[in-house]
Amino acid sequence: MLTPEELPISDESISRREYELLHRELAEAHVQNRSLRRQLEKALAAVTESQRAHAKMVATLTETMRENTILTNDRDIWRTRAQRLDAGLSADPYTEQLPADVSTLAGQLSEDEVNAIRKAMARLHHPDVGGDPERMKAWNAALDRLNR
Repeated sequence: MLTPEELPISDESISRREYELLHRELAEAHVQNRSLRRQLEKALAAVTESQRAHAKMVATLTETMRENTILTNDRDIWRTRAQRLDAGLSADPYTEQLPADVSTLAGQLSEDEVNAIRKAMARLHHPDVGGDPERMKAWNAALDRLNR
């Protein structure tokens, strides 16, 4: 940038005083520009921080809702069991229902299909996963008849 002394002034050009005024205004504009740029950087940092905080809040709410759903399901299961016990019934509604007569399916299911059914019933009723041993025995007996 030229200083007022370095400016070649002619009769047709601007006066030295006008040049000094313009030079001062330009310097003030540079100062204001730097100030506005700092303010903009601070605002962008605040926006980034608020976005991070929002994402964290959404993640926390999602986890809370998931936990709430699990607890609600557990509460409903225990409530149903308590109501069944109060009514004099078994706590597990599956123990009252024996497997349907599967002999009608003999010859219609492959051995792989029978094994898949056995695995699915084991996931539900095996004593190692909290199921009823009698219910598991009934399913095994019914599925053994299909394998013959």
